[in-house]
Amino acid sequence: MLDIINFIALSGLFNVLFFWYASTKMKSKPDPIKTLIVSFVFSIPLSFLLIGVYTTMLIYAARHGASEDAMWEYMEQEELQ
Repeated sequence: MLDIINFIALSGLFNVLFFWYASTKMKSKPDPIKTLIVSFVFSIPLSFLLIGVYTTMLIYAARHGASEDAMWEYMEQEELQ
């Protein structure tokens, strides 16, 4: 669980920094506060997507009596096939 929270935080931070850097390279300089707000707006759907996938995985694991580690291993095996 901590890994997914860290991933969401890092992806949000990357998104904010990317928008802020991109705004400095534009010919017309946008307002930094508006750029920050736009970057947060783009981070929200990514966070909900990651939370949804993780929650679905945990519900599926609970129904089948598997642990979180077993579900990660199962997902990795399915990805390799």
